[in-house]
Amino acid sequence: MKTFVMLSLLVAAPAFAEEQPIATAPPPKTLGVDAIAIVPVGDYADVATFGAGPAVRLEVPVGDGFVTARLGALFHALRDDIDLGGTSLTMLPAYVGYRWSLGGSGYLAGEAGITFLHAAVDTPYGSMSDTDSELGLAVMAGVRRGALDLRAGLFVPDIADAVGLTASAGYDFAAF
Repeated sequence: MKTFVMLSLLVAAPAFAEEQPIATAPPPKTLGVDAIAIVPVGDYADVATFGAGPAVRLEVPVGDGFVTARLGALFHALRDDIDLGGTSLTMLPAYVGYRWSLGGSGYLAGEAGITFLHAAVDTPYGSMSDTDSELGLAVMAGVRRGALDLRAGLFVPDIADAVGLTASAGYDFAAF
């Protein structure tokens, strides 16, 4: 009987033991690339029908989320009545922001910064181009699965009068 009691106590003891906290390493900084697609709406759609391009993304853990920095190049397909054969619109968004985890793999992200715009046109009478910079922002929701990052939301390259719907797929190729 004593053997049975001792054996029972030895087997049951781990069940009553206090759980020891396990130290976890902070999440790493990540460097990744994104493929971005834009569908312009409103005044933005009066000029362009679609935009797409790559972006480089850096994420640094801070608090419960990540500080983000993104630099991209977005090339646009222009409306037929505007595209004269040599017409182009290029945007270079340089944004910083914050990504909040919603628990699990979902998150919300907000970014703001400068959008550098370049428009050019070739006509039978000569060439013209213009470059400008505008305050822009992006508000998105997304999902992360390992190194894969999928997001969708609003892209506002010019807060005064340009809005587009955006979706992107990204991959983290470096963690340090």
